[in-house]
Formats: sequence, C-alpha cells, structure tokens
Amino acid sequence: MLLNYLISFHYIILFTLCSVLLTCKSSKTIIVPSEGYQWPSTERSYWPTNGWAFSPMEDHQIDPAKMSLANQFAENDRLSRALLVIKDGYIVFENYYGDGGEDQSTNLWSVTKSFSSALVGLLMDQQIIQSTNQLMAELMPAYPEFDKITLHHVLTMTTGLSWAEEGPLWVDWIFSNDWVSAALARGQVREPGKEFFYSSGNSHFLTSLVYYKTNISPGLLAKQQLFDPLGIPFEVLDPPIKYNRWEEYIEPLHQTWRKDPKGIETASFGLYLTARDMAKFGFLYLNNGRWDDQQILSESWVKTSTRDHETNIYGRYSYGYQWYITLVDGHPSFLASGYGGQIIGVVPSLDLVVVLKYEAENAVHPVTGTEHDDMQLFELVVKSIIDE
Repeated sequence: MLLNYLISFHYIILFTLCSVLLTCKSSKTIIVPSEGYQWPSTERSYWPTNGWAFSPMEDHQIDPAKMSLANQFAENDRLSRALLVIKDGYIVFENYYGDGGEDQSTNLWSVTKSFSSALVGLLMDQQIIQSTNQLMAELMPAYPEFDKITLHHVLTMTTGLSWAEEGPLWVDWIFSNDWVSAALARGQVREPGKEFFYSSGNSHFLTSLVYYKTNISPGLLAKQQLFDPLGIPFEVLDPPIKYNRWEEYIEPLHQTWRKDPKGIETASFGLYLTARDMAKFGFLYLNNGRWDDQQILSESWVKTSTRDHETNIYGRYSYGYQWYITLVDGHPSFLASGYGGQIIGVVPSLDLVVVLKYEAENAVHPVTGTEHDDMQLFELVVKSIIDE
C-alpha cells in the first residue's frame, strides 16, 4: 500500500521513458519566440478579487460544439474533477465531475512548485535577493553543502542533485528532520547547470530560502502578499501537523499549505486550493504580475519565469522557473503541472487560463492517448477557440 502512494509526482514515469532523450540532446528547440509571448492587455473591465464574472462562450470566440467535445472527454474520465476556462477575464465554461465541486480544495501536488517560485519572485522584487545567479551557499550560509549551486540552478532543476522521487529514498527524505540537509546529502551526479533533472528536493530549497531570508513562514508571506490581494481565502497551517505515515500527507485539507518537520511549507506539493483560486494565480501571470491597480509580481519576473531556460524536456516541453513551457495547438503556453493531472495552463495569445483538476488523494498518472490524458483535454479546450 505504501509504495502505491510513493509513485512519483506526475512526471516520474516519463523520466524512465525519456532518459535517452535527456542524455542525448543535440539541439535546443525554443518554444517562446524571441520577441516573447503575445501578451493580452492588462486593462480589464473588472478584476476577480471578489469573485469571477461569467460570460457566454459565444461572446469570446469559442465554438460551443468543440467545447462540448472537451467536456465529453472530461466526463469519460472517471478521475476528472474540474474543468474551468477563463477567456478574456471571464468564466466561459465551468464544470465539475465525480465528487469535484466549486468549493472543493484539493492538493495541487507539483502545481505547488510554481507558487513557490512566485514567493522567490516577491523577494527578488523587494531586493531581498539580488540575483538568481547568487550562490545558494551565500544565500543560506547554514548549508555550505550547496557549494557551486546557484538559485538559477535550483529554479531550473539543473542542480545536478542525485535524486529519486519514489521508493525508500523518497520515504527517507520525507521523514528526515531537515529536508534541505537530507537532499544535499544525496550528493551530485553531474555539475550544476549541465542537465535538467526533476527533483522535489530542488523545489524545497525555494521555500526554505524564503524562510531563511525573511524569518517568517512562507505560507504567511504568501497569504499577505499573494493570496490576500488576489482574494484567495487561505489560512497558515498552525501548528504544523506531525506526520508518522506517508498516508497522512494525503488526508484532505482546506485552503492551506502543508509544512515540513522544521515548520517550513512544502515547496513541491501540499498546497490546497479550489479550481477558481488556481485560476486567479494563472490570471496573475497572464497579466504579467499585475492585479487591478497593484503590481503583485514584477513583469520582469513573470517573463523570466515563463521563458525557455531548459529545452527538449519529455519530448515536448521547455522549463522556466518551476513552470513548463509548451505549444498547445500551435500556441506558446506555460503551465503549472502536478501529479495526477492538476494543471494551471496559460495561453497569452488567446487571453486564456485553463484549470484542470483530477482525483488528488488517490491520484493516477495521466497517460498520453488514453481517456486519462490531461494535455489532450487542455488541447481540446484550446482548439475550441475560433481563430479570428
């Protein structure tokens, strides 16, 4: 039973299938054009701080018949829980499946990583951190084991860290007293900056860095500077839960964020939000960090985070700062993606945010070409938009 829960977060099967591709990269396929995304205007008729407004899909160049195909695809997957489509700032489609619901707050799994990246962006904007090229050992002197690893290496999954996202090594890490030390103790199998290799240990360095530099809970920072301005209900998990079994990490929570044994929010999983709140985060990035009359994140951080830093990932992706970049029906897009098929997908050229939720407590890895295929559902939504 335990090992069933230790199946990796969303991409680990692909690591095995694509190991040759990763080690034999001969060229870089850049997804984001040199001139950048075609960003929409940030002059909005309203902002969804107090709730999303609805609008008929026909008023936003969406073909109802094609959107119906996307809905049918979701309905045919017993693991589907939510499909939410935000076009031009309005909810144009929203449906819930199985035991999913508007108020259901579920584990976002590795979608959490993109939120952790945003917290680092807040510190960069406030010049608490000067550059992503700074050495982690300088930023966190208590951990000299970082050696030559920079913040950029951490954000792009290029630390060279020896890692396993499943099995006994994963269990050992989860139940260690200090997740940073335990991850670094694995050593490195390659030099920093040489190769992308997915690791939740990398991501956890980010919230640990936030705590180290501010001396406040990353969850509290998120609440004060990110969630509250966006109108996202959120409570810091206080006191932290003490875990004795992995299964306890899977028990549902509501609008909060799990913590590690040191009381630091788990950067790589464990954030619980509703589909509508996930959409707000995507909408913030779609608007280059602007929300109403506030610049929550700098435009430069958003653009840097969502461009190709690492390329040729899993056959179709690039990787930014804890965001995936890909083409969806020919449109450059970026997405936060988590185990089981949780997705916040952003397509700037279409002024579009798509949120997918699937069964989270007993998640099953999506498989391309099957009924349980998150990216195919994303593609179907994008294909429903009528080209002008």
